[in-house]
Amino acid sequence: MTGVENSLLDVKKLAYLLVDGYWQVSVVDEIDSTQTYLTKKNPFHGEVIATEFQSAGRGRLDRTFEANKSVSLLFSFHVKPTRPREDWAWIPLLAGIALEQVLNREKKVFATKWPNDLLSINSARDGKVAGILVEAMSEGVVVGIGINISMDLDQLPVPTASSLKLVGINQLDRNIYLADILKEFANLLERWEGFEDFSSLYARNSSTIGKRVEVHGTDAKIQSGLAQGIGSHGELVLDDGSQIFSGDVVHLFS
Repeated sequence: MTGVENSLLDVKKLAYLLVDGYWQVSVVDEIDSTQTYLTKKNPFHGEVIATEFQSAGRGRLDRTFEANKSVSLLFSFHVKPTRPREDWAWIPLLAGIALEQVLNREKKVFATKWPNDLLSINSARDGKVAGILVEAMSEGVVVGIGINISMDLDQLPVPTASSLKLVGINQLDRNIYLADILKEFANLLERWEGFEDFSSLYARNSSTIGKRVEVHGTDAKIQSGLAQGIGSHGELVLDDGSQIFSGDVVHLFS
């Protein structure tokens, strides 16, 4: 990829970049939430909606996601996995791998944080660069992704965030990133549906595995320990044998 200015999302360019796949992308200038839009309709496999601005962007656990217009890549897509529903917890991890694989082509400073974040580490500006929200529907899942692309320091949603621009990446064409992420996810999904095991790959590129962590569950329960690996259903495995299927992870550095 060559260095270019951040450009507007272009449905014709995206169709050209994705001509060999099943993805069908719609682009809107503004929407309340791409995630809400897809979860409220009957989406087809491969349907994607991207936007320049979300007025009511959503994150995990009913959190909000805010960003200035056109400085982030904001999109959601729908897929119908062929594996059993109990395996669908792998979907956010596959999305994380896709993000990490694509962005590390530009600068190798990105690592996943279980279960749904992408961080920049050992970079010019460390912090959360992207978040993933996955919601199961009757016949599939909707995956929402938000990536901080060209944000300056004063545009970051929280002080602990970062952006591609702030870590020193010059390639800021969101059309290219969107197409490359969708193609990488489709490749990973096909291999996963063939029962390829991605546990080792996820662990190798994870900022969580090998760290001491606290996991804050939705029931207010807190578990702590050494994050040892990823289980067969995408769960986080601690050194005491605990299996964590959901929760917010805090990395402990002392």
